[in-house]
Amino acid sequence: MKNIIYIIIGFLMISITSCLEIDNWEEPDVRAFGKIIDSYTGENLLTSQGDWGLRIWERTWTESVPNHQTLTVKQDGSYNNSKLFAGSYDILPYGGPFWPADTIKNVILNGNTEQDITVTPYLQLTGFEASLNGLKLTMSCQLKAPIRDGLPNLVEIKPFLSLNPFCGASNFIDIGEYNNQRKQINKSWMEEVGDVETSNFYRIGPLPVKPGYTYYVRLGANVNDANRSYNYTEIIKIEVPADAQNDPNEVPDNFLDNAQWPFSRSEWDGNRWGNLSGSWVTNAAMRSRGDGQYGGYDGGWEGPENDKQSLGFERWGDGENPIENGKLYQTIDLPAGIYRFTLSLAGENPIISNNGSDPRYIAAAIGESLPDVEDISSALASTNFADLGTDGSTNIEFSLNEPTTVSVGFVVNFTGTEQNVRPSWLKLEKLD
Repeated sequence: MKNIIYIIIGFLMISITSCLEIDNWEEPDVRAFGKIIDSYTGENLLTSQGDWGLRIWERTWTESVPNHQTLTVKQDGSYNNSKLFAGSYDILPYGGPFWPADTIKNVILNGNTEQDITVTPYLQLTGFEASLNGLKLTMSCQLKAPIRDGLPNLVEIKPFLSLNPFCGASNFIDIGEYNNQRKQINKSWMEEVGDVETSNFYRIGPLPVKPGYTYYVRLGANVNDANRSYNYTEIIKIEVPADAQNDPNEVPDNFLDNAQWPFSRSEWDGNRWGNLSGSWVTNAAMRSRGDGQYGGYDGGWEGPENDKQSLGFERWGDGENPIENGKLYQTIDLPAGIYRFTLSLAGENPIISNNGSDPRYIAAAIGESLPDVEDISSALASTNFADLGTDGSTNIEFSLNEPTTVSVGFVVNFTGTEQNVRPSWLKLEKLD
């Protein structure tokens, strides 16, 4: 029995000794580096850290297709990797905001190898400007599409703000006040611009910033390809003075907040229905979903993975409670003047709707609420928009002789079925 035990121990010692043998493979020490060149400018193609990269395949040992490695492209459009094995590689720029590129074959990496790669961007953002007025930041740029034949549809122009020099889709301040200011396009270049290379300027903002903070800001635009990566402007550093403040007499472009698609929400049911964030007030009658918890936000019927982010209210089926004198509004202290309140169903909202014929009003009234439907004539101004098509807008105007607290928004009676409203944007502006 002892002999058997000794034999087993002997085998174990041999196995352990074999496992402890030193790996005689040398560590990877080849460095590959270079620039991703914009074919139009000859300069580096600016990106955001980690947005996309280079796929490389080592071809030294086999003719079959090996698994690829990914080399990250840095924000300045360069790449650098010092942990590769010497050998022959294929290289492909992949996942970026450019027309499909050809694979570069049989690149020999040995020691320090510099390999620049040229790509052709979908879009160029030129004439970028960022201006600060008090605590409001405005950005603008012009879009160019040198190649328009076959260009995927434009998706959006989006502002990116960061508190450090890394700024873009992989690092930005993700809040509704900024996301709601992006310019949704969702059209072909021909529909949006026409058969010309350069568009008009796009203006984004004003965006709120904080006193004493330093921001790094840029704009990005993308197209509807498989990746939706952004072409970017350069980054501008914005230093907000510690004593900066807004002019209390400045008239905003829109007195309403959270008033354009995509609308941001606060509480919601995790699937579709919820409440709007910001200054929106929803009365009990309008909270017709979730046993009286939710009203005013409609995320779409396809579930949370396809959240459509719309202002919306609805009574659709016989089993649902009617909405009687449902109200959704904002209350604002306004200076004396002439005002226009506009509702638009034309725009980027993918679930725009104005279904049914039951009474639905936009209205403005003095005080901190809106009148009921039967008393709508007591409002400063109102209009029933039940017959408004999904490509149209409507508005009301009213005058104030002195500074006044005013509420503006919706009043509806949805007692029938298949009634709903999902607009694209609303605006309250001062005309004089």
